[in-house]
Amino acid sequence: MLKPTRPLPRVGGRVRILHFGGGFERGTISAIEDRGRRLLIAGDGGCSCEFVLNPATARYLGAGSATGERLELLGDD
Repeated sequence: MLKPTRPLPRVGGRVRILHFGGGFERGTISAIEDRGRRLLIAGDGGCSCEFVLNPATARYLGAGSATGERLELLGDD
């Protein structure tokens, strides 16, 4: 059986928030909505962010954000 080539989002899963300026922050998925198209993230620094799946690129981008934040799902360690 084939496995997914990318990690799938799951509540409690670890993520990396990539900021436009090149910095990043780690976080945890706190909720999954719209059948996996919208993720609510609790950043380790205390922030709460929302990301939506871009259908053209299959990447999670900051919801309503003009700063260009992206989300990277981290696989199980």
